Amino acid sequence: VGRFLLVKCDIHDHMYTKGDKVELWVNKVGPYANPQEAYDYYTLPYCAPETDHHPRNNEESIFNQLKAHHNLGEILGGHTLRHSGHDLIFASADKSNILVEECTTENPLSSMEALQFSKAAQQSWFYQMYLDDLPIWGMVGEMLPEGVDLENLEKETKVAVANLVPYVYTERDLVISYNIDRIVKVDLSSVNTSLKPVKVGETYTFKTYIQWLPTEEDFQLRFDRYLDHSFSKHQIHWFSIFNSLMMILFLLGLVALILVRTLRKDFTKHALANSSDLHLDDDTDEENKLSKRHAEESGWKQLHGDVFRAPRNLALFSALLGTGWQLIVLTLGVILFALAGPIHGEVHEERGEVLHA
Repeated sequence: VGRFLLVKCDIHDHMYTKGDKVELWVNKVGPYANPQEAYDYYTLPYCAPETDHHPRNNEESIFNQLKAHHNLGEILGGHTLRHSGHDLIFASADKSNILVEECTTENPLSSMEALQFSKAAQQSWFYQMYLDDLPIWGMVGEMLPEGVDLENLEKETKVAVANLVPYVYTERDLVISYNIDRIVKVDLSSVNTSLKPVKVGETYTFKTYIQWLPTEEDFQLRFDRYLDHSFSKHQIHWFSIFNSLMMILFLLGLVALILVRTLRKDFTKHALANSSDLHLDDDTDEENKLSKRHAEESGWKQLHGDVFRAPRNLALFSALLGTGWQLIVLTLGVILFALAGPIHGEVHEERGEVLHA
């Protein structure tokens, strides 16, 4: 009897079939000059797309739902992935068929919302999205002269630098490249002609043009474009590293040689001094001998008497230490501590706690 296994694709195995839904997550917004200053994507007055996920059409909309499972990297990075509400269908549009998803702000822009968009444009804020774990970045707006010709935006911005007003992007192109059943590359670009001036009372329509393109790029190499290749292409100067290591070894050997010679000389001097003290006359002043020896020594050498001094009852001390007397004292201390439970609190309520301690 044959068995049929139905496998449903998701963002974990990164494998899709034509017609499957692909989740687009919005993450955060913040100034380009300070990426650590991040806010939730919908801190800015963006609108929800006109899909089945819109809060007006679905009370339990995923528009306001966070990503169910965050990995350790997302938590440490402070990411707050929220569903964008877009209905993306795998391999559903090509060059001749570009899907358009749009949304219109429900209410005219208030003074507070206009201030938020103006601040984002002045500080060059960017937003971040994720599609199949691939990051996407886009700019919120620009500071441009009032009445600028958007068709010749590059020429206009080079000439005029004064009397700038905030503009916000209202359209963006989302190009998704896929290899058979896997998403390999995602590109997002803002449309210059969609820039609208930020004004109180304005109503904006945000559009996203979605296009799927087949590619032969390898899935395993899809993150290479995010790496800093200029940094990793630097040649390793092995000769300089070897030269530095040899210099360190030479200096360590030189210092060790000096210390060994000094210690050997000191040991010889102390041995001769001790042997000469044995032949001194009994009427020699003991204080004079100590002061003379102390004058010849300086620094850490004065501690040699304490360092090399044997403890009293050396045999008994060695026997007790060798037979584990300290372990016996420690064990008795733990038992007494457990027996005195009512004094400092019940610590022996369950079996095995003394052994665990």
